[in-house]
Amino acid sequence: MTLIHTQYILCNMSQAVINFKIDSKLKSEAKEVLDEMGLNFSVAINAYLKKLIIEKRIEFTVPEIPNARLRRSIRNAEKLIKSGKYTVYKTHEDFEKALLS
Repeated sequence: MTLIHTQYILCNMSQAVINFKIDSKLKSEAKEVLDEMGLNFSVAINAYLKKLIIEKRIEFTVPEIPNARLRRSIRNAEKLIKSGKYTVYKTHEDFEKALLS
């Protein structure tokens, strides 16, 4: 077991004000989430900017919503599983033999 001790030193940092425009609905929804977390915009933006500086990248994520083709494939797989008409291979080699036969 490894014990990691982290010490934070508070220092008097100079503050800067940033003004930017944001969609009012986005702001409202973000405020609700931050309120639930007990945070404010200043804390959230500072954390994000620190991560940006450390990682030197911006991560954009897209919700994992399957497209029509994938939804159809999932439905077909679920039907196949429910029907019991599928084969289980114990090893990769067994699967490979079945594919090549």
